[in-house]
Amino acid sequence: MTATRVVSLSLAALLASAPLRAQADKADTTASDLVRIAIERNRDFLALRQRVDEARGLLRQAGVRPVPTVEIEGATGRPLRTVGEEEYSAGYFHVVETSGKRDKRVQVARKSLDLVESEISERIRQLSFEIKTRYAEAVAEKRKLDAIDRLIGVNRESIRLTEARVSTGDAAPLEAQLLLTELNRADAQRAVLVGRLEGLQLDLRRIAGMARSDTLPLSDRLVVPGADYRLEELQERAARMRPDLRIARLLEEQAAAEVDLAEAQTHPDLTVSARYSQRNARFDAFGLNAAGAPVPLRDRDHIVTFGLAIPLLTRKRNQGNIDAAASRVVAARLRREYLEAAIPLELEAAYQRWSAARRYVDLLDRGVIEQSEKNLEVIRQAYNLGQLRVLDVLNEQRRLIETQLAYIDAQAEQFRAFAEMERAAGGGIQ
Repeated sequence: MTATRVVSLSLAALLASAPLRAQADKADTTASDLVRIAIERNRDFLALRQRVDEARGLLRQAGVRPVPTVEIEGATGRPLRTVGEEEYSAGYFHVVETSGKRDKRVQVARKSLDLVESEISERIRQLSFEIKTRYAEAVAEKRKLDAIDRLIGVNRESIRLTEARVSTGDAAPLEAQLLLTELNRADAQRAVLVGRLEGLQLDLRRIAGMARSDTLPLSDRLVVPGADYRLEELQERAARMRPDLRIARLLEEQAAAEVDLAEAQTHPDLTVSARYSQRNARFDAFGLNAAGAPVPLRDRDHIVTFGLAIPLLTRKRNQGNIDAAASRVVAARLRREYLEAAIPLELEAAYQRWSAARRYVDLLDRGVIEQSEKNLEVIRQAYNLGQLRVLDVLNEQRRLIETQLAYIDAQAEQFRAFAEMERAAGGGIQ
């Protein structure tokens, strides 16, 4: 077998590998499955979801009215040798909240519940982006590893055939040495790719809350929705749906509600009371009863008392809380205004990155990969005519595999750019 035939077989095996061009007809489901698994298993996220029940409990507690008080008293003079003096009473005290304090507490607690729910949406948005970017990197490394493995297999077969020809004097020993060098170079690349892939898979398991023993399926390609998106529509969508912007707005509303509550707390609550008392007294003097017989004199009184207690409060006693709540309003407003100004720019940057990555992939798909394959074919034909050396063919083959690896990187960049644009738009665009 001639050296030309060896190189031809190498090229055929390399180009007969799984296609590198991914179809963009539907959203990738594996990355979405990992997001779903993370929502179900990630304990840090599950801990955040517990705050919803906490906020609901605080909302229920905020609506509780002040409890009334029942007071029972008994008094006697016996310990002080004042025999005959006794008094018994029962009182009822009811606190009446003024200035709508209960409704204002409920309003603050309701904002807290809405805030926690928005924080969960924000965590899902960030978790989805984190998983998708790492997933893109992992799939890219896996595809690179597959391409290198195919190249290694081709080179080993080429070495075996060339060494057989060298032993018969049909080829120069240099050709075998060149092929061996290329094989060692591919082995070194493979070792690096294996380490990266294992690290990314472990990272994906960590984020998704999966055990090391759990199967982590990776797709053989990265699929990005092929739809066209308008920047203005995405910016309008982000203004409506960005969880972090909703959080900023809720924080502003909650701080305003806290100001109202602090203002209301400067007004004193009223305590309405009612008390029944019975007093018994006995005197040393005697009187006559209806039959004319002498009896000790006694006095028994039944008394009902009504009262109204008003604490003597002033605004200054709660001025610190009012000032603190007012400062939170200003801080929340500034944060909201910052996000409202920054989100369109953030989305535009992500959109431009995605557009550039998309154009790059299209150029590689149409004008580079195919042309590189044609270039290698021309060089191979020139080698057949004796105009080039086997080293020239190997160099062009190396450029082709590097171009294919660059194409994989470009697709991963397009996937990551889309995930970034999706995150900037509020998540969930298809």
